[in-house]
Amino acid sequence: MTEVDRVKCACSDCVCVIPPAKAVERDGRLFCGDACANGHASGSGCGHVGCQCSKG
Repeated sequence: MTEVDRVKCACSDCVCVIPPAKAVERDGRLFCGDACANGHASGSGCGHVGCQCSKG
């Protein structure tokens, strides 16, 4: 079995690629941070350089 060292954030609008060990897990899915994991409830993006995601 191959171990994955990076995965794409589960937020469909997000371009972040993160190590699974540092991801925020929600409902079995891995996200780059709380903003994406919470569906951008506050309207803010993830805040990572080069990413413009936001569902607000």
